[in-house]
Amino acid sequence: MLLGHMKDPRWPASEEALTKARDFLTELKDRRVVVAPHPSVDGLAAGALMLRALQALGAQVMARVPGKGEHAFSPAFQERLRAAPPDAFVVLERGPRPAASQESSAPALESTAGAPGGRWRAGADVGLSSSSALDASGAPPGIPTLIVAPQAESPGNASTKVLSAQGLEPPVSCSVLTFALVSPCVVPGPLEWLAVLGTVADQGADAPIPFLKDALRRAGRTAVTEAVSLLNAARKSSRFAAPLALGVLLRAGSATDITRGNVPGVDTLHDCRLEVQREVLRCSKTPPRIASPVALLLFSSEAQVHPQVAVRWAQRLPEHIIIAANAGYLPGRVDFAVRSRMPMGLGALPVHPTGGSLSREDFLRFAAGLGFKGLRDIDVERRGAFPG
Repeated sequence: MLLGHMKDPRWPASEEALTKARDFLTELKDRRVVVAPHPSVDGLAAGALMLRALQALGAQVMARVPGKGEHAFSPAFQERLRAAPPDAFVVLERGPRPAASQESSAPALESTAGAPGGRWRAGADVGLSSSSALDASGAPPGIPTLIVAPQAESPGNASTKVLSAQGLEPPVSCSVLTFALVSPCVVPGPLEWLAVLGTVADQGADAPIPFLKDALRRAGRTAVTEAVSLLNAARKSSRFAAPLALGVLLRAGSATDITRGNVPGVDTLHDCRLEVQREVLRCSKTPPRIASPVALLLFSSEAQVHPQVAVRWAQRLPEHIIIAANAGYLPGRVDFAVRSRMPMGLGALPVHPTGGSLSREDFLRFAAGLGFKGLRDIDVERRGAFPG
């Protein structure tokens, strides 16, 4: 059995929901369609699958990967989309559209902390539905939109459709959900490796996904894990090479094509990974500030290394909640990751891995509230890509 293809009527989504989503796609023949995948490896693999399917269906398709610090419903990304609006819009997300409050101010931490492990709450009916919440500040008004997001919320208006796998066990990756959706539109066997790649990136090689073990053997476990490492570095690098990573996935016919450098762009992926590794090592040398039980590491890097730094320090300081705060990732903001091995949270902080992005002013207020008095604006200034 191919990955994600089961006789279970609900997993990875109901047949009714999948059929409605396919009907949406089949109506896009000869129409201009923008596909916007999440820049994670899972999102990019799902994007490659969707692009292949829409091409097979005769759509005039183009990919638009959200920029550094953006998602498909960010105002800046939507503004670029409105400059040359397509006939239809397909979004591939790991979860529902982030709320606007999560991008602007201190309450963002509380809204992020409410979901263990950064996951969105489950429980709604699984299926295809419209979503007014997504349209509220999401897709340009009037443009038919399909959102494929495993943990998306349901209902809304008629122009935006959501294919969700919310509440299902085992959890569904975006790439598996997309693979199940588009399989009737393509020859699925040769594309299974993309769903494997995204699933391993999202949930690990030993995730309890039906038929993953066999699918991983067909794709090559070693090649898949190495390819995931390379592709993941593209998004984390200061150069934010996620669009290049998508191009690599579209040119490759297997994970082995990537690990052997058989397609253009792989050399750049290696450069990205080397940069990220060096930045993790450099930023991990940051001395922590302690306001028990919180340990704050404040550094500046244009690479997205704060999650890895937080993980390293959570191992060194197992009795503390670690906040790895990166003042250099996005201009004017402090992006941070929270990790802890403690069996409890602290106020708005979560027990499970999470993080957020705050303006410099809001972050200083937030840090002061945790007991880190005396931090100044100069402490959260950007210091370049590779400061000494």
